[in-house]
Amino acid sequence: MARTLKDHLIDTFDDMTQTNVKKFTRKLCDRSQEPRVRRGAIEKIEDSLDLADLMVDTFTSIGAVTVTIEILQAINCNEQAVSLSEATEQNQQFIDKHRIQLIERVRNVDAILDELLEKTIISQEEYDKIRSKSTPTEKMREIFSGTMISAGNAGKLALYEALMKLQPPLMKDLGAQ
Repeated sequence: MARTLKDHLIDTFDDMTQTNVKKFTRKLCDRSQEPRVRRGAIEKIEDSLDLADLMVDTFTSIGAVTVTIEILQAINCNEQAVSLSEATEQNQQFIDKHRIQLIERVRNVDAILDELLEKTIISQEEYDKIRSKSTPTEKMREIFSGTMISAGNAGKLALYEALMKLQPPLMKDLGAQ
C-alpha cells in the first residue's frame, strides 16, 4: 500500500527516543503560532500513532509535516528532519514525474478539487474556474498549469494526498509508495 504523509510522520516519531519525543511535545505546546496545541491534548498521547493523529488533526497532513520538521530542527533531531523532508519530497517528485499520466487518467477531479479547497490550496474562485471545464483532462491540466505552480510544494503534497485517498488503484499502478 502506498505511504501517506501520516505514515511518514508515524515513522519519524517511531524513530525518536522517548527523551526526544518529550522534547518534541514540549516544544509543540510552546509554539506561539496558530493553530496551537493544548497541553491537555499532549497528555492524552500514548504512542506515535496518537502523536501523528494530533499533528494531522491540528495542522492538516501538509502543515503537520512542515511543523514537525520545524520542531525537529529546533530540538536538534536533524537526522529525522532530513528523513521526513526527503520522504515528502519523493511525493512531490512523484507528482512531477507522473504529470502526463495523471492528466490523462484521473477521472474524479471534482472530489480532488473538494480536497484541495478544504486544505486551502485553492481558493473558491480557482475551484469554480476549474470545475467549469468540460472534461476531466481539461480540469487536471488546469490544476497543473495554475494551481500546482502557485501552490508550490504544499500544492503537490496536497494533490498527492488527495490522489492517494481518492484514486488508490491509479496511484498504485503508477508506483506510489
